[in-house]
Amino acid sequence: MTMPDSENMHKVSVARIKKEMKDTVYLSDDLVIASLVPSQNPSVEHPVVLDGFTALVIMSGEATVSVGLSNFEARQNTVMILSPRSVVRTVRCTSDATAFLISFSKAFVDDMQIDISTSLPVYMRFGKNPCMQVSPRDIDELRQLFQLIKTMILSDKETYRNEIIRSLFRAAFYIITDLNRRDDRDFDYKPGRSEVLFGRFMELLEMHHTQKRGVGFYAEQMNITPKYLSSIIKEVSGKTAAKWIDEAVILEAKTMLKYSGLSIQQIAMRLNFSTQSFFGKYFKQHTGISPSRFKRKRKG
Repeated sequence: MTMPDSENMHKVSVARIKKEMKDTVYLSDDLVIASLVPSQNPSVEHPVVLDGFTALVIMSGEATVSVGLSNFEARQNTVMILSPRSVVRTVRCTSDATAFLISFSKAFVDDMQIDISTSLPVYMRFGKNPCMQVSPRDIDELRQLFQLIKTMILSDKETYRNEIIRSLFRAAFYIITDLNRRDDRDFDYKPGRSEVLFGRFMELLEMHHTQKRGVGFYAEQMNITPKYLSSIIKEVSGKTAAKWIDEAVILEAKTMLKYSGLSIQQIAMRLNFSTQSFFGKYFKQHTGISPSRFKRKRKG
């Protein structure tokens, strides 16, 4: 099996889903919830590449779904989690196959303030196998939660609506995390050396990201060279070690700017930047806006 040529693939983004699918409820271009049936599934006709994170909850029927170079069987009461840039094609599906689909942008995930150490097991698990079979009760809990998110998206309670939606979405994430822990007993996968090193790197990153931003520090703690660490992290996760470090620092910075009540200068010191100016340049380089503008935006 070979990977489809990118020219033959269609990019599926939140914006496209909300325009082309029926029964959609959306929050800007950051989050969309929709019903999925065979006649409105773009991956039936040709491979598609996802432009955001996507969760599929199979409500009825069966399907064989190709993700990357592997096929996976999805049937009633299956939860599928697909990461950005996943190449997806529906190889086969029964006529009664239905699902609800939740697609969300990386910016939306960043704003949820999910702890890196909490998200790592989910990231690792679904990176190897995007499908997880759960009970009808689990499906019903998720369905009710996402129905509540849909209700809040349509609500006229504008002042705190976004915060309520993100809190509900965090609840859904923690439910899936709990299901993943329960499913680990049945998931026959033993991590190799690369995965073990990646896990160790993430543990160190969680402990030291507020003070250490150099790849060399983490490599030294693991008794390997920076070059080897970078290659391993890229191989396992698709992102460089430097990228993971930057994302951890920016997430911490956003959390502090939003919730701590500290001044920007104090936050810069807490994150071990030599000056407020250096912190500002770093933050703007990675987010596109200044810390002061981000702080004002979150208050508005």
